[in-house]
Formats: sequence, structure tokens, C-alpha cells
Amino acid sequence: MVKIKICGITSSDDIEIINNVLPEYAGFVMFFPKSKRNITPQRASLLLNLLDSRIKSVAVTVNPTPAQISTAKSCGFDYVQIHGEASDDVIINSPLPILKAFNVSDICDFERYADLPNVRGFVFDANSPGSGKTFDWSILKNIPRNDKLFILAGGLNEQNVCKAIDTARPDAVDVSSGVESDTPPLKDAQKVENFVRLVRLHHCS
Repeated sequence: MVKIKICGITSSDDIEIINNVLPEYAGFVMFFPKSKRNITPQRASLLLNLLDSRIKSVAVTVNPTPAQISTAKSCGFDYVQIHGEASDDVIINSPLPILKAFNVSDICDFERYADLPNVRGFVFDANSPGSGKTFDWSILKNIPRNDKLFILAGGLNEQNVCKAIDTARPDAVDVSSGVESDTPPLKDAQKVENFVRLVRLHHCS
């Protein structure tokens, strides 16, 4: 069964919505104030205390420092997702297992991280993560698979997730803007439920 990651959690209302549908993963943007979904470590700790223990939590970061990853660990996160650069020192010494994210422009760096033991999975995103835009999923057919998580992100929603799964055959799908409304709370309960139902009921051939 394809797993689900709902990203960009910012509030207790969002937590209530995802606790009702139990995705395998929940993502929280950290240390990136350019994002409207960015939250502080203090808020992250409060929200993680409300998160159902069956859901694995992911701190979503950009070019994180070792200190920032340590902070994410102290907040109680299960994983750190890294967009952008990650030095060997960050990878090797991270106290959290890593999900390494790639977008269309840096996917050529995949092999550098493919066999590192602390990297537990990969997130393949659009050129502008968080923009709600998709990309050509067929380019992922050339990415070698191993036992690490293969997560598809980038503009997914209830209209296109089945086609995305059929095309890319991911282990998990990652959604953020595709299940949001225009006003707070950002996450839309009906959109979340529809998305989860489509993936879970295997409407994808």
C-alpha cells in the first residue's frame, strides 16, 4: 500500500485533521522563515505532543546546520527532511534519520546520497517546493530503487494523485498545498479525507 505524508502542519486544527485519517508521516517546516508554513521549535514541540503516536513526524528543513538538526531532535521529531545542500558532516553525524529531498534542478546529485546509511529515504519534488506545481513524473523511472523510501511530492492533489502513482510508482506520496484552503487553518479536512481515501482504497491501477 502506498504510504502518505501530509506536510506543512502549522496548528492544532491541522493536527486534529490528520489524527483523524492517520497518514504514516506528518511534515513540519522548520528554520525556513520564507515559508508561510514555517513554525518555531517551541510550536513544533507543542504540536508534536498532540500528534497521534502512530504518525511519524518529519522536520522539513533547507540547508540545515548540525545545531538545527539537534534542535529538531530535542523537539521530538522522528526524521529530518533536508532540501538543498547537506555536507558529509551533517549526514554522518545527524542524530535523526534523514529523508533527502531533490527537485528537478538537483536530481543529478541523487547518487551522492543513494547508499549513505543515515539516509532512509528520498523525496522527489518540483523545482519550487511548496509551490503546488507538479513536474514530469516519468523522469523518475530512471532513478534506481533500493530498500529506502521513495517519496513523490510536488503539486499532488485529489485530482492527480492516482495518475502520479501510476506513473512514478512511489512508496509514498507527499501532499501539502493540495489539501489546503485559502484561509487558516490551512489544512482542509475534506480535501485531506478525499486525498487519503483515494490513495488508501487503491483507486490507482
